[in-house]
Amino acid sequence: MEIEIIISELDFYLIEKVRELRIKSKPYLDQVTLAQRIGVSEGYIGRIENPKIQSKYNIRMLHRVSKALGLNSYDLLFPPKLLSNDLVKIRLKLKIQTKRKHEIDDAGNVVKRFDILSVKPLSENEQKRWNAKDKKNKLDYLRIL
Repeated sequence: MEIEIIISELDFYLIEKVRELRIKSKPYLDQVTLAQRIGVSEGYIGRIENPKIQSKYNIRMLHRVSKALGLNSYDLLFPPKLLSNDLVKIRLKLKIQTKRKHEIDDAGNVVKRFDILSVKPLSENEQKRWNAKDKKNKLDYLRIL
């Protein structure tokens, strides 16, 4: 299945980075355990990590996640340099997951749940439509292709 989402490039980075750190933690930390450690509902992390749902971390939750993961610096969460774009349109090809527990490949990388087919900054017109109050002309967060 292919989908296209509109999201802040930084939000997308942070969601994927937290997921990677969660999966690589020793011992492995599932979504429910992380949610319990930061004091949110059991489905909170799952909603954020699901690209079909328009949820994201806020600064307070990133602080709590950092503590729950045992990080000693926020630098481990954020990209090493500023990202180029604010809002982007990301086209993803979702993979079918066969295992409940996430995998780490031979190189030590977390196996992705999707392939990124393209990342494009929103045009000025698309940004206006994204911010529009009128639902008729507003861009949708998710398109299933």
